[in-house]
Amino acid sequence: MFKHLREYRFVPYVKVDTEEDALAIAEALQRGGLSAMEIPFRTHAHSKAIREIAKRFPSFFIGAGNIMSKDQLLRAIDCQARFAFAPGVNPETIREANKRNIIFAPGVCSPSDIESALLNGSVDLQFFPAEQSGGINLLTAIIEPFQHLGLEIFAKGGIGKENAKAYLKIPQVAAVSASWIAEASLVAAKDWDRIAANAAEACSLAKEIDRV
Repeated sequence: MFKHLREYRFVPYVKVDTEEDALAIAEALQRGGLSAMEIPFRTHAHSKAIREIAKRFPSFFIGAGNIMSKDQLLRAIDCQARFAFAPGVNPETIREANKRNIIFAPGVCSPSDIESALLNGSVDLQFFPAEQSGGINLLTAIIEPFQHLGLEIFAKGGIGKENAKAYLKIPQVAAVSASWIAEASLVAAKDWDRIAANAAEACSLAKEIDRV
């Protein structure tokens, strides 16, 4: 299910206030060779941003983050989100995602979280908050007992250019969240060229990591 995430390896996490900015960011990311983005699903503006990106750029891999309930997931699906991430494990939301056949990853940071996600039908997981929970050492420890079950991990939280490589070298890690690509200061300054350049840098880093 994480095929597209594994293709890009870096997924920008972008907070936007307007659909105009969201469209400009999506266009800039594509110029840099990166057609994926996660937008937190918290406000009506975020809903409109996801919907407009899906409408304007049909091949863009747009996703909704911070999903906390079944109803929120259904709204994200209605906005044409192609994937959704949650900060924790909500069995009802996992079951609904499986029923709707959307790529969905509940948030985990312990063996108990992983067991709960697996019991409810999810092998796609979000390791969150990554660095704040214990980073690489914790991740490798908690997934070790489950290595035979085909886990796919998206890591988010405190991951920058400097430490991304260590995460992406773990076979189960499909991709990492990359807020640095379109950080808030660049969005506020409408520096779309810098965002495009950061996207291109992320693509180069991904190729370099996968080549080794």
